[in-house]
Amino acid sequence: MRKVTELTIRAKAAIRYPGWRLDITGPGTAVLTNIMGHRRMVTFRQRRKRRDGPWTRAAKWIVPAVILMGGMVVATGWIMAPVMGAI
Repeated sequence: MRKVTELTIRAKAAIRYPGWRLDITGPGTAVLTNIMGHRRMVTFRQRRKRRDGPWTRAAKWIVPAVILMGGMVVATGWIMAPVMGAI
């Protein structure tokens, strides 16, 4: 969780539940504890993970494919050079 998000949640909890202590227990949950030890579980909405667009998805497999293809071309050159008598 980002520090800004945590501070925002703590500020909202301080306004809504004065006198309660906020302990963040996970990425989407927190526990409020008052002076008497009474606990209250709180869950909050998380931002949904943005899905990649079509260009990003295409780039994720095109870039490694181009790198692999370049490596294969170089390897082919190394193999062909001794075979053709260049070395």
